[in-house]
Amino acid sequence: MEEVPTPDSLAPGDIVGPWRVERPAGRGTYGVVYRARNAGHPTSKPVALKLAVFPGDPRFVREVTALSRIHHPAVPEFIDRGWWRPEGGLLHPYVVMQWVDGLPLYEWAELGVVTSRQVLRVLAQLARALEATHEQECLHRDVKGDNVRVTPDVQAFLMDYGSSTWAGASLLTEEPMPPGTRDYRSPEALRFHWSSRRQKGAHYEASPADDIYALGVSMYRVATGVHPPPGTDPEARKDPLRPPLPLRLLPQSLNGRVVPELASLIEWMLAQAPQKRPGARELAKAAEAAMKRVNPEADLPLSGSNPVIARAPSVQVSANFVPHKYEHRRWPMLASAASLLLGLSAPWFMSRQPAHPSPVEVNWVLEEVSDAEKPDAGGSEDGGKADLGDTAMTAHAVPRDVPVSPEAITQNMPEKPLDGQRRAPCAPGQVNINGGCWKRPANSVPPCGEDEYEWKNTCYLPILKRGRSSTSRMEP
Repeated sequence: MEEVPTPDSLAPGDIVGPWRVERPAGRGTYGVVYRARNAGHPTSKPVALKLAVFPGDPRFVREVTALSRIHHPAVPEFIDRGWWRPEGGLLHPYVVMQWVDGLPLYEWAELGVVTSRQVLRVLAQLARALEATHEQECLHRDVKGDNVRVTPDVQAFLMDYGSSTWAGASLLTEEPMPPGTRDYRSPEALRFHWSSRRQKGAHYEASPADDIYALGVSMYRVATGVHPPPGTDPEARKDPLRPPLPLRLLPQSLNGRVVPELASLIEWMLAQAPQKRPGARELAKAAEAAMKRVNPEADLPLSGSNPVIARAPSVQVSANFVPHKYEHRRWPMLASAASLLLGLSAPWFMSRQPAHPSPVEVNWVLEEVSDAEKPDAGGSEDGGKADLGDTAMTAHAVPRDVPVSPEAITQNMPEKPLDGQRRAPCAPGQVNINGGCWKRPANSVPPCGEDEYEWKNTCYLPILKRGRSSTSRMEP
């Protein structure tokens, strides 16, 4: 019996709509990315074809809506969308975007040649991408290193708008928290999650300040090699036996090669109070100005011999930190003070670093993109972007009969396995619940994250078929 193709089993030469697959480019919990070309134009530019793992996954429609509104050199250009149906199977949505030939942000940062000036340039570009997003009254809601690509000529792209929203968009999730990744949640989002975890109907309203905070977490990771501790830990206040979070160290105390201008901007983005964080435009201007005025030391690689000064949680960052008022002459004093405690608590500090980001759960209901939200089918090649006129593709109508499973709109433990989930018998270390295979995340104690399911006072993540571990990374 011939096996029915699945979204992640496509081979070079397979056809999806008008697109011919060239090779796989990435795999995540909810999407598979392929490099492809227009089948009718073999010499056309390559594109990124992202195909939904789950039938009828409406998050792809949401990404189309956002990308069709936002036009910026640091945001991949939307090209096409459609539906793929394997023989005898259900419809799977796909979205086609500009192909970005670059590295994920953190892999780029680990090349060993990246400088503070280059990081300032990437920061400015991503801030401009958020500026364009926020100007359209949109929010990205999942800014992180896995959703950023950097090309060899240091052009950054903000990817994956599947978790985005915009002013007037209908509420598509029944959970208190919108889609996102826990390590990048703002302090105010974490506090809301804790205080409202048992309040029916509570819903956190994300703001541009949440995107800015997440960008600050990403830049902190680029500069220091580690995530900062979470912005707050409300649960610890209720549990006297729970050790407090370590204080966030200044970036220069973890990496002495980080220039003060970059460190100041990172701390500005990570301000505890959302009103003390910069707007995207203000941040972009500050990063662009800093890139021009930094000293020659900004051209030294961030990684090198003995870049670490200290990892002791003794240097506290003030919640009222404002970069333009910061006295740079204090850097040597702070670094010297921190170096006195070198190694005293480094193992404990590192053990408290957040776990690997969890996948974004399916919390959507189906929606359509109106004609007013469809992109103009015209255009011309510019700056290496795919030409909409050459592809001659338009946005397809969304079928109304695409099934959306009831499990997709709630995060209570489903009574049967999810579509695409591995079924019992489960591998060692996995748990069989209602016939599906699950695993406990690093922190399995409720309140569960927005990407987890709760069952018998424990949090679980679904295991996909073919034994793949859950991951939110799925961009080319």
